[in-house]
Amino acid sequence: MLLGKARSVRGRIAAILAATAAIAAIGAGVPWLGAKFGLWNWPQSSARYGVLLGLVGGAIVLFEMALWPRKWFRSRRLGRTRLWLQFHVWLGLVCLPIILVHAGFSLGGPLAAVALILFLLVTASGIWGLVLQQWLPEQLIADAPNETIASQIEFVASLHVAEASRLIDDITSDSKAYDALGTSAVAMEPASEVAVFRDTLLMPYLRGEARRRSPLRNRADASRRFEQLRDSLPESAAETIDRLEQLADLRRQWDVQKRINWWMHGWLTVHLPLAIAMTGLMLVHAVRALKYW
Repeated sequence: MLLGKARSVRGRIAAILAATAAIAAIGAGVPWLGAKFGLWNWPQSSARYGVLLGLVGGAIVLFEMALWPRKWFRSRRLGRTRLWLQFHVWLGLVCLPIILVHAGFSLGGPLAAVALILFLLVTASGIWGLVLQQWLPEQLIADAPNETIASQIEFVASLHVAEASRLIDDITSDSKAYDALGTSAVAMEPASEVAVFRDTLLMPYLRGEARRRSPLRNRADASRRFEQLRDSLPESAAETIDRLEQLADLRRQWDVQKRINWWMHGWLTVHLPLAIAMTGLMLVHAVRALKYW
């Protein structure tokens, strides 16, 4: 989003961090060094220059917040989402040195201090979210090539549970196949093994009840379990076992998809509330500051 998709994931992340450091260093470092060596006065939020920077920074913050309500009007022609996001990212980075210089590189009073701390947390969480957006989509493609619609995962999984139950019932009811194994006592043992596998491993995993502790969660362990099951059953059941293994693999991929989707969007549960709180305090701070300026 920040630099396109031409670079590698590591290259894009490195570019994001480098751009953040460069903008902060140049935008805030030059005024700080100049004041440190007496080339100009130390930045003060109450001076005209400081007030101007505060107004510019406040305007950028309000524009940044406009991305949130814009989602309510997606049907209207308000510009491409990608363009809005690019402005959101770049202006957010530019706003960092503006606010630091406006604050005079100090926290100030209690209200200003809280607003500044929230601003820094919002900026940090935004950069973290941007990094995740570069890395996690690639991870999703690699680990969950058969991803489905996230909101439909549990519904489709319930269909797979029904399919798996039907397939196993077909295996255990195939009396001719089991007769070919030998005596009835020996024949019943594989059928019992399938039932145990179904009740203790496969069905709980497909229903999502034992994702963390199930051996089917690991691809290598799952392959070994299905291979053992395949060896204990008639050859006629091999195709069915292959399908059951495929269903377990789909469940595994969708669990990965859910976990990656949570990380891809979960950071917003931190970023957005902080941004709302920061914007509210910023407006109160601006009104009070201009009132006594």
